[in-house]
Amino acid sequence: MRIKKCIDKRFSEIEIHVCNQEYNQQVKDLMKELDGVVNGVIHGTDSRGDKCVVELHNVLRFYAEGQRVIVQGITESYRVSEKLYELESKLDERQFIRISKSEIVNIRKIRKLDISHTGTIKVILEDGTETYTSRRNVSKLKEVLGIGQRGEKR
Repeated sequence: MRIKKCIDKRFSEIEIHVCNQEYNQQVKDLMKELDGVVNGVIHGTDSRGDKCVVELHNVLRFYAEGQRVIVQGITESYRVSEKLYELESKLDERQFIRISKSEIVNIRKIRKLDISHTGTIKVILEDGTETYTSRRNVSKLKEVLGIGQRGEKR
């Protein structure tokens, strides 16, 4: 696979072209990835087994449940084929943060933090879902959210 860039004043916006001699699985996979990056969506499967497109701004969190990764949306949950580490590398770090080995949350969907727990932070999301950071990720979460030493948001 080759990647080529073309900088020219005749382009008023970024264009991405995918060219190949046939429409095969590699092209499908690449198009799916690009769609997610460009349009801020992820592809999942709902509880009925239907394929769905989930807009990232509607995602509360991604979490591991057994061998599956679940996307918890505002109204429904979806299964995705990616692993958490793959999602973490693709997601915008200004919007999503890894809070534990098994969970990534949408920073913009955090309603409240409870810092009274020793060594961890209780994260309460917009829909009332409660989850916890691992001790390893407490300082990273505090840094991203701008929480001072006394637990107050700056």
